[in-house]
Amino acid sequence: YAYVIGAARDGGKGQVVNLDVRRRIAEVPLPGLPHLGSGITWQWQGRTVLATPNLKQGVVSVIDMKTWQPVKQIATNGPGFFMRSHERTRYAWVDAMMSPRKDTLQIIDKETLEIVARVTPAPGKTAAHVEFTRDGRYALVSVWEMDGALVVYDAVTFKEVKRIPM
Repeated sequence: YAYVIGAARDGGKGQVVNLDVRRRIAEVPLPGLPHLGSGITWQWQGRTVLATPNLKQGVVSVIDMKTWQPVKQIATNGPGFFMRSHERTRYAWVDAMMSPRKDTLQIIDKETLEIVARVTPAPGKTAAHVEFTRDGRYALVSVWEMDGALVVYDAVTFKEVKRIPM
């Protein structure tokens, strides 16, 4: 909790504020409108990275938190809102709920920074807001429309385990 990152709605860059020294310490080139509140962090190649989905562009930005420079821009199915992972899983799940492909979640390997799988819980319906069980074994996916569901996936195989109508 030493840093705050903000981005302007007109896009292009973010600013990093160090809360200890109470001033901006870096600018980060970021396309579109990153949804920083949904960003996640993990250890990658010996350093901490931050990844964030984008509300205006189909991209996940991965940023080195030491240099505050982008490591990679991962192309996605379209603009998304939620990105989630768990410390006990190798994968990060990201939606594209702001796009025509709102029904499909993409799964990113946190080691290779590549999309390794896709799941479509309910064709044509919004799949979003993944959360994990406490032990990280299962990913819980919300299907938002009427006659939606909470869909439980195995977080390693990405196979559906259970569907609870909502």
